[in-house]
Amino acid sequence: MKHITMLVLAVLCIHLAFAESASLTESTSLYFTGTSSDPGTLYQDAVDGNNDVGLSICGLGTQYVGLTYAIKVDDSWLYSLVSYSSNNLALAYAETDIGSNCYAVIPGYLTVSPSKLTTPDPDVYKAAFPGKMYVAYSLSANPGDLTNFVFTGQNATLLGDILSERMFDQEDRTVTISTPEVSYQTSSGIFSKDADNTEYGISADKQMVIGICSDEEGADCSDGVLKTDTIFPIFLSSGLSAAQINDQMTHTKYVVSNGIASPFCVGANLKPQFDAISPNPVYYSQNLYINFSVLNPLDEPYETKGGNVDVSTNFRVLVNITNSSQNGSSVYDGEFTINDDVISDGYVQKAIEWPAYARSGTYNIRITVDSRSNIAECDETDNTITTTFQLLPITTPHIYIDGEETSSFPKANIPYNVSLFLENSDNITLPQAQVNLVEINGLSLTAPSQIYNRSTSNTTYIKDGIITENRIRFTTDYQGQNSFTYIPTVNKLYAPEYDYLEYIDYLGNFSHYIEGEDQYNESFMFVVGGTLTDKYYLGVSEPFNSQAEDRKILQHESAVSQVLDYIYRSLVNYWETTY
Repeated sequence: MKHITMLVLAVLCIHLAFAESASLTESTSLYFTGTSSDPGTLYQDAVDGNNDVGLSICGLGTQYVGLTYAIKVDDSWLYSLVSYSSNNLALAYAETDIGSNCYAVIPGYLTVSPSKLTTPDPDVYKAAFPGKMYVAYSLSANPGDLTNFVFTGQNATLLGDILSERMFDQEDRTVTISTPEVSYQTSSGIFSKDADNTEYGISADKQMVIGICSDEEGADCSDGVLKTDTIFPIFLSSGLSAAQINDQMTHTKYVVSNGIASPFCVGANLKPQFDAISPNPVYYSQNLYINFSVLNPLDEPYETKGGNVDVSTNFRVLVNITNSSQNGSSVYDGEFTINDDVISDGYVQKAIEWPAYARSGTYNIRITVDSRSNIAECDETDNTITTTFQLLPITTPHIYIDGEETSSFPKANIPYNVSLFLENSDNITLPQAQVNLVEINGLSLTAPSQIYNRSTSNTTYIKDGIITENRIRFTTDYQGQNSFTYIPTVNKLYAPEYDYLEYIDYLGNFSHYIEGEDQYNESFMFVVGGTLTDKYYLGVSEPFNSQAEDRKILQHESAVSQVLDYIYRSLVNYWETTY
């Protein structure tokens, strides 16, 4: 058994030592000799900075050899021979033994062709384009048809690049290839021309082989063409069956042009996209609306990431919301199913509503599509996106009216003991806050409510009036509190029996509300019924009932009683004197 193993290893070593390979000698690459205004002698060797090159071949003994652009479609080669031995001989003889079963054509006996020759057999064409070359070999210098090829990879390159826009059609499974852009690398730089350029482009004597292949070398192609004209686009078969086109598999293919491979992918490519995060910032208890799309984008113009196959299988989407300032603690984790088809280059739109009951701070939203890997995708690295939003605290007033926590006074025009405690939704008290308690269209001693006609021209009048505003201002203590006596007044002219006066139409309704700023001059913000506002409204349960309750001790009784007594006596005195 030991001897058999050693024999197998020996045979393998011999095979590797004499594996078929080929290479340019003296230099493995050639520059384009022309410029952007003059093609020069194309990729000819031994001129304009290019070495005089030879050509070696290994593992095949002595052979006649030549450089070609080539691809193999099924079992047939498409090629263009672009070197010659002489004006009459197509292939040069590699007879110089350079060791390791390799034989070479020495420099001077091979020319990378600057022109077309028809006397050799096969014809020789211009080496006009970049390429990774195949070496054709034969037992004769003019074999007619070339059937044997060895890929050189990086060992025989005409420097530059060929890039074509392409588009896969999932219906007929063909690939549309647009006019290639050819980049020529000279000894001093790079310039580009389209392959249909009249001076630089494809023609009968400047040929290009283009194929759709499963490998980067062009030795396993489903379809291809030897281009001798500038008619584009061209349509080539992908070699894929209808059963292979679905969202459960992907296929990497290559557009191979003169041995230069450009990959593209046949398959789906799901990715998320944020459409809107609203509102941002969001305040505590508001609803945050996350609108996003799930895309299957066609990766134009090269389709390296696919997006050219419909998605019809259900898949999952995961949405996470985390607080970036609290060690990434999660406040929302939701996963749901997408039942909609996402066609090639199409999308579906989705929305999430999240009630923002969390501490203030910066939050991250992360959306991951195909979170359970139900879909095969050309690019699995773009399934997740993140963005941020700000969650801000709201002011949460605690109002005690005669000892009961409420935001509504029982009746109007009666003194109440009011205690106010201010904090925000992060449970942080608001000391030294400046608070305004505002009454609109109540009973004003300064200017009682009035309506009248106001002229707008010599002949026209409109109904107008006095809008009253009573405003008190105070500062909370270091515990965010304050207590005081307050009388919520309501003008009886707003009662139903006075509707004919149309006070509301001309002056607006009556109201009581709180507004203000914290010690850092930030305005109070409240959320009431889901609506963000800088005013917190107080109600009056029975606005037209002023029946006094039992006598009670008022906040700051001594001052309040004197002021109320003075108001009463002043009004009585005026009334008795005038009427």
